[in-house]
Amino acid sequence: MKKLKKDMQAVSKEIKALIKKLERLVKSAGGGGKKAPAKKKGAARKKPAAKKKAPAKKAGSKATAFDTVVTLVSRSKKGVNTSQLKVKTGFDDKKIANIIYKAKNRGMIKSISKGIYKKA
Repeated sequence: MKKLKKDMQAVSKEIKALIKKLERLVKSAGGGGKKAPAKKKGAARKKPAAKKKAPAKKAGSKATAFDTVVTLVSRSKKGVNTSQLKVKTGFDDKKIANIIYKAKNRGMIKSISKGIYKKA
């Protein structure tokens, strides 16, 4: 316990010495002596202006992934396969497969042959 106390005191002295060196460096760099002007106690504080919210966006302003895939399939006269959809949309295979599955169940598209889809 006594050794710990001596060690702590030694560390404290070293920290104080480092603080003095730092203060000298700041002073020599020109940052010492100048203080920010004091604020008046009685001055009224200005409240920040309330931020205005952006107007609500209209529903359906952006096409969903489902809409994008169904639109591409419906525009194709001969039909479109999943690799073409992947290139045109940038979606991964799983996402395209899920969208096609849902669109087929809703009767929006039909399968011409394996992996080729056309508007129903």
